[in-house]
Amino acid sequence: MRAPCFAARVGVLCLLLGTACGSAPRGRVLLVGIDGATLRMVTPLIEAGRLPHLAALARDGFGGPLRAHEPLLSPRIWTSIATGMDPRRHGIVSFARPDAAGVRQLYRSSDRRVPALWNIASAAGLSVVVVNWWNTYPVEKVRGAMVSDHVLAMEIQGRRALTGAEPPTPASLAWPRVWNARLPQLLRDDAPLTRVANPFAQRERFAAWMNSEALARRYENDADIARIALALEAALSPDLLMVFLPGIDRVSHVLWAAVEPTSAYADPPRMDAEQRSAAAEALRLYYVYSDALIGRLMQRYGERDLVLVVSDHGFEAGRALGFLSGVHKSPGARDGVIFARGPGIVAGAGEPAASVNDVTPTVLAWLGLPVADDMDGRVAHFLAGAAPARVASYAGLPVERLESAVSVTEREVLAELRSLGYLDDAGGAAVTP
Repeated sequence: MRAPCFAARVGVLCLLLGTACGSAPRGRVLLVGIDGATLRMVTPLIEAGRLPHLAALARDGFGGPLRAHEPLLSPRIWTSIATGMDPRRHGIVSFARPDAAGVRQLYRSSDRRVPALWNIASAAGLSVVVVNWWNTYPVEKVRGAMVSDHVLAMEIQGRRALTGAEPPTPASLAWPRVWNARLPQLLRDDAPLTRVANPFAQRERFAAWMNSEALARRYENDADIARIALALEAALSPDLLMVFLPGIDRVSHVLWAAVEPTSAYADPPRMDAEQRSAAAEALRLYYVYSDALIGRLMQRYGERDLVLVVSDHGFEAGRALGFLSGVHKSPGARDGVIFARGPGIVAGAGEPAASVNDVTPTVLAWLGLPVADDMDGRVAHFLAGAAPARVASYAGLPVERLESAVSVTEREVLAELRSLGYLDDAGGAAVTP
């Protein structure tokens, strides 16, 4: 009885506030996560006119830093972005944990101890679509659709999902289940989504000193994710769309030394001047590409809608595993980015930095939904006149998931995390790049 009672309480509260919980009061929300994006790259590229969509968001709304809590581990930060809570409270504290038998496994959605933004919005009667967000395996039953972060089955070998090794349990990749049958078709579509060519297509320029094939596939991975999100958005027109693009982070780990002075490294990566120039431009082009994908995702969002683009951390000079040249393990890399545009967003840029915990309260307030007293975040300062209703907690909100199984993807992602230095051989946290 607890689940329907809780949902009823949320609905009654919304009605008392004059908010129609079945539809967004202003417009729709697009929340795009771009892993590892930093203002150190974004700001000069905007000034050079190379990131027109982020530039437009900053011009018409707000652009500035988004501050993470340490240690700078992606799953814990992205779960904070999606819950408004610190890791000690939401329960996702690293990449992997031991199961009852002592075998390391990736944290799963069932390890999250609190409802996420998509659960809260669904319970309030809003439609949601979530694509590739961290720790969404197994998928959760939402009022809309969810595609798990396990859908791209081969991150370490290109993750050309469902086209290589035996896939994960099909029913756990997407909700509703009907979308499992459509995913392979979407992922076989190689039509370009943008005019930005793959910066790693000429692999001979990079082959002597990096895995150029893996880098080229990052471009394809982000296209796959965007293509899935576009298909779901077109079919469902959700009140809330959340999409996570990992490519900038993966590429930055390898190429970052090309944009740092060689003096930043005691043992600089072995690149001659030509290779250094090519690597720096390839990294810049990947930002240009990500901006173009954001533009595609924004196409059906207008002036009444809220568009948010966020990242979890930045990058800094550092070595890991003898070949990775970019890391994020000190306070110098704790700032990601946040861009926001829509009704109520105050135009401007800069400080103070919003917290990763502030994203969920800000979206809830914009949608006219109550913000929970037990959230660690607050409504961001750039949302004008926000005086949201309050609720003590969303802890009683039911979260229903599809069945869980160890997937081929899980084993491959664990291997990739080791290859990037995130995990040691035993599966524990390692160098925290």
